[in-house]
Amino acid sequence: MAKKNSELEEAYDVLDKLSADEKKRLEYETRQRAIRDYNIGMLTAERRGIEAGRKIGIEEGRVAGRAEGETLGVSRINQLILELSKLGRTDDIVKAAADEEYQKKLLEEFDL
Repeated sequence: MAKKNSELEEAYDVLDKLSADEKKRLEYETRQRAIRDYNIGMLTAERRGIEAGRKIGIEEGRVAGRAEGETLGVSRINQLILELSKLGRTDDIVKAAADEEYQKKLLEEFDL
């Protein structure tokens, strides 16, 4: 708190001295405005960059997750086909290919 008061007093003193010279005061105010505008612009750009990065990250995660899910699904179906083939259950392979519910039932049966 004391530091803030000291900073405020210092800023007030600078402004007071510059007020004596109208041209210098206007230059000072213009510079302060430019600094503030620059800082606001940088903050806005940073926020936009963060948001764009977040959107890209979400999309990349979605694509990677989808690819991983597809790979896992194919692997499970291949395992099911192999298990059914070992047992000579070729009719079940054909039926599972045509009936998604039956396929799910077989996946559960073989704990896949």
